[in-house]
Amino acid sequence: MKKRNLTRGCAVLLTLTMLALAGCGGGKSAATAESQGGQNSPAATEAAGGGESAKSKDFVYCCGTEPTTLDPHLINDNATARAAYQIYETLVYRDTDSSIKPRLAESWTTSDDGTVWTFKLRQGVKFHDGETFNAEAVKYNIERLKNPETAAPKASVVDMVKSVDVVDEYTVAFTLSEPSSVFLAQISSYTTGMLSPKSAESQGKEFGQHPVGTGPLKLDSWDYGSSLVMTRFDDYWGEKATVDSITFRIVPEDASRVMMLKTGDADLVAGIPPVQIEELQSDPNVKVLVETGYRTIFLGMNSTVKPLDDVRVRQAVNYAIDRESIIKNVMRDVASYPDSFMVSNVIDNSAKGLGCYEFDQEKAKALLAEAGYADGFTLTLSTPEGRYAMDRQVAEVIQAMLMEVGITAEINVLDWGAYSEQATSGQHQFFLLGMGCPTGDPEFNLFMNFGTEGPQNYSRFSNAAVDQLLAEQSTILDAEERSKVMYQIQEELKNDACGAPLYYEQQTYGSGADVNGFIIYPDENASMAYLVRE
Repeated sequence: MKKRNLTRGCAVLLTLTMLALAGCGGGKSAATAESQGGQNSPAATEAAGGGESAKSKDFVYCCGTEPTTLDPHLINDNATARAAYQIYETLVYRDTDSSIKPRLAESWTTSDDGTVWTFKLRQGVKFHDGETFNAEAVKYNIERLKNPETAAPKASVVDMVKSVDVVDEYTVAFTLSEPSSVFLAQISSYTTGMLSPKSAESQGKEFGQHPVGTGPLKLDSWDYGSSLVMTRFDDYWGEKATVDSITFRIVPEDASRVMMLKTGDADLVAGIPPVQIEELQSDPNVKVLVETGYRTIFLGMNSTVKPLDDVRVRQAVNYAIDRESIIKNVMRDVASYPDSFMVSNVIDNSAKGLGCYEFDQEKAKALLAEAGYADGFTLTLSTPEGRYAMDRQVAEVIQAMLMEVGITAEINVLDWGAYSEQATSGQHQFFLLGMGCPTGDPEFNLFMNFGTEGPQNYSRFSNAAVDQLLAEQSTILDAEERSKVMYQIQEELKNDACGAPLYYEQQTYGSGADVNGFIIYPDENASMAYLVRE
């Protein structure tokens, strides 16, 4: 037994040591990485770009996963949403400071009882197919999103909408089934991106490959599995894009994306590995961009699979994970310790101070023995590669940590499409997943991921108390009272160990030193339409 424990300890040490060595290099520490995202408004960017006609306005953006669809109503992940963000716009949006601002809506009012929201729409807006954006288009979009035949995975963002009525060509009224504290936040989500009714009807199920929105860029071509190209939409209602084109290249391997940045084959790269930030900061041809975001990385557990159906086993898994070690040695402090499943340092009502299970291997072993698994058990740990920074490496370190308490986790690396299919079908056992927050309000994520009927409840978790509290909280208009209920929900999730929050992930990008105008939002959207070369 002693020899076995020594072997397990060596596995953890070896994994962490290899990660530490991989990150050696010059430059400033990761904690001082430049935070460039959002510093330039489109107006400032265009001014900076004046007189640069000789410089190329074609840019290459490298990311780890390919969009699954460009139909905003069918999008189910933030990486895909980031591509769609260039094409579509919502009535309102969250700015870089997390405040809600008008976009396709110029203003709005609410009735005295809080159930009718009336929006004045921006005039002179055209879809990429030349059709006019107006109140009828808004009505079409919301009704399409709510229609069960659309099978929108995040249609719950408009569950509270009872009807949408056209008041006049540029005025639309939403009638809610009851007052809602989260309505504006919900319709800021990428899920409510406005698409062309004419093109949606003519393309049918193929619309996701032939997207038509109102944004500053439009799709030009899509070479599946390799790249897609977006070009400037010259009839855009607002400030015209400064780029001629953006080519999205799909490069799953972190090292390959970084090399393309260093060689100049990419102008922008998503998901810079934390272990390479210091090295890149010493390169005068590169800028490292680090921004706070809404994403929590967690270990999911399918509660319908034995022995994960036992809360003691799920709690044991939580105790077995050394989060501080992962944050320091794998993520290089480009992440922060979690209070709960929601990012407590930037999102209101996120249970700040609740805290996670402390690292305690003896407690983990005792709980496993109490549950009848003193000799451990074996399950599969599914992970994507290239979807999140260091995702595969994090999974490998967790594998070693679980082995320390007798749990064997056999790693299964999947591309994002296959991973999503497996998750949706309920085949996951252990799984590494990131949870962003496209609305900026915890209600959306908590329901989607942990409500019994949540479309992204890949853990198949069910807790009647959580369901009841989730149903109640959105109608509580008093912010302080609602905050108490939201804390209670997250406390219940912790006690029931529905999963294991690992860390709050920061957004990491790299760009060429001469590239400016990339705007990063906390909801993981990013604007690429106003890039310029210095």
